[in-house]
Amino acid sequence: MTDETGANTPSIFLIAGEPSGDILGARLMDGLQALSPNGVDCHGIGCTMMSARGLKSLFPISEIALMGISEILPHLPNLISRINEAVRTIKEVRPDVVVTIDSPGFCLRVAKKLKGSGIPVVHYVAPSVWAWKSWRAKQMSGYLDKVLALLHFEPPFFEKHGLPCEFV
Repeated sequence: MTDETGANTPSIFLIAGEPSGDILGARLMDGLQALSPNGVDCHGIGCTMMSARGLKSLFPISEIALMGISEILPHLPNLISRINEAVRTIKEVRPDVVVTIDSPGFCLRVAKKLKGSGIPVVHYVAPSVWAWKSWRAKQMSGYLDKVLALLHFEPPFFEKHGLPCEFV
């Protein structure tokens, strides 16, 4: 994106699917704003912390912050609708990058649907696939461009499966 002075302003679409992701997303927004001399144009899905930093959430995260099969099943039609809405909006906005934050049940489904769109997708907070379902790391390498890990031992694990990963 270009601002009124003609300077390039990075455009980022952030998705936080739960309150802990909202905290991480707000900190990420602060860091990105501090690093970019022209600021950062943020779009996405978040809650109070990210909203306080200027993000206008596409919809309330309470609609997607669901845990367990018994909580998810009654909301499945709405979840599918929200996944499709997020993908449609991302493709319309055409951000420089999409950063999905934790909440793999929602975020990774959005990432999969963005495959082939030409929009890079970075997932922040590596899913603990090293502890269970290690085969998922290889699958994720097919639709994510990078993972940002919170644990120092995670990058070698993901990189072994062909997915660039950085300890942050």
